[in-house]
Amino acid sequence: MNHKLSKFILIACFILYLTYANVVDYKYNTTLFKRDNSSRYYYNQLHSNEKEIYDSLEKQIESALSNGSGLYDFEIYGISIDHESDATVVGFRSTSAFVMDNPKYFWIGHGNEQKITTLGHVIKEMKISFKYSYSEEDIIRMYNEINSSVVPVVEAVNKTPTTCEKLKYIHDYLIKSIVYENGDDYNKYNNYGALVDHRSVCEGYAEAFTYICQLVDIPSIIVNSQTHEWNFVQMDDGQWYAMDVTYDDPKIGNMEFKSGNDKNKKYDYFLVGKNSQITSDNIRMPYSQSADHQLLDYLLVESSKGFEFPNISDEAYDCPIERDTNYIKDFYVPNKAIYTYILIGLVVLLVLSFIISCIKNLIRRRKRN
Repeated sequence: MNHKLSKFILIACFILYLTYANVVDYKYNTTLFKRDNSSRYYYNQLHSNEKEIYDSLEKQIESALSNGSGLYDFEIYGISIDHESDATVVGFRSTSAFVMDNPKYFWIGHGNEQKITTLGHVIKEMKISFKYSYSEEDIIRMYNEINSSVVPVVEAVNKTPTTCEKLKYIHDYLIKSIVYENGDDYNKYNNYGALVDHRSVCEGYAEAFTYICQLVDIPSIIVNSQTHEWNFVQMDDGQWYAMDVTYDDPKIGNMEFKSGNDKNKKYDYFLVGKNSQITSDNIRMPYSQSADHQLLDYLLVESSKGFEFPNISDEAYDCPIERDTNYIKDFYVPNKAIYTYILIGLVVLLVLSFIISCIKNLIRRRKRN
């Protein structure tokens, strides 16, 4: 009897331990994210009725994360509008601001559908369905994996004394850990691809950058052009500057820089201003003239207009940091082996020239004779 009771107590304790461990882990991950006005740049530009939708979305999605279900479809009721025709614009402005402010919700970033029922000057019911990307079970797992991967980064950043050094650490970390890689896999377009898979396109770089900045209280936003996504950062002087980690992690010829290799790292797009000289398609030009960095006049969808973007500084921010890069020294020529090929070519050319000279001399002698 005592033996059976002991076994029961041991099993009960083990189950309790597993349950408690999961709860602690989940609570740690959810409280990792800080929320203040600096991480609500687009929210702060919404009208009061749009903020109601945004706030309701945030409340429902946090509840869904806790419950492990209901992570795609949301319902909102009783939103006042000036005209019935405003309903669609109000809905998409709210969801666009929500997506752009919250890279931590990595699964909602590639579109949504809205079904709206109005009654006079009220949105009676709004159903928002984000495009399906992962199973809800996978979302919870991936969400926790992202937060687990970013904990040591946040701890390291918080140990650095200045904003410049914090940003340098984030910039360098992302360049060293991420491999730029195209593909249809949605992972490559969000936080998970950048911070866990370590393979992404510009969206992953930009969203990971702003997410980490939000965790360490540095004002940063995500911005878009027709072809690209990057970041703006507000510095200690109150002005905004451009930061493009993707373009500071360039592909060079056919060389592949695997995760952990940052020998291609640059600082050409590190806190730059309008007049900062950058390289685009091997042409030097001011940042303000770069075609890939011309801001859209809407947020994600064309009906989501009326947002203002920061007017960035004319000049780059003067960061007193060591910009340690091997890019120019080691990789200005795409492949150092080319030096060997050039040398071999010169030797062959000299040998051929010598042989031809000898043949010519031989022919002249024969003619004389």
